[in-house]
Amino acid sequence: MLFLTRLTQAKTMLLSPQAERNWEDLCTMLEDVLEDQSHRQLFALELGSGTGQHVIRFAQKMPFVTWQPSDIKQESRDSIKAYINATHAKTVLQPVHLDASEPWEKWAGLPRSSCDVIVAINLLQYSSFKTAQVGLLYEQESGCLEEVFVKTDP
Repeated sequence: MLFLTRLTQAKTMLLSPQAERNWEDLCTMLEDVLEDQSHRQLFALELGSGTGQHVIRFAQKMPFVTWQPSDIKQESRDSIKAYINATHAKTVLQPVHLDASEPWEKWAGLPRSSCDVIVAINLLQYSSFKTAQVGLLYEQESGCLEEVFVKTDP
């Protein structure tokens, strides 16, 4: 039975070569931004978590952050769950369905002030203009600790 569980997880865990290549640079940037807050537990919402590779790596490097991954696709949420189970990540919550084009009130029931950090990696390049507008408005109104916008080439 254990073998079947691992086999099922392996099929569910999506792998992005790009995520494997860029996670360290992204993590270093986040650590630099959040290092002065490492004395307390933070809450971070990741929009469009995709495979789950980034959020798991971030959690391993920044245990002072509780991570809430999200994605609109069930396949991605299943992959994130598989990564959480495989790594036994303690500071990564179960992924939630979140459509970033919806008003913030519909964002997985998260209160406006609940997020210390909002992370959106690769989300804008795959999103509509409306989604980008709503996401940036939420970030402005949420009272996040830091406002950092980093654009990288795809």
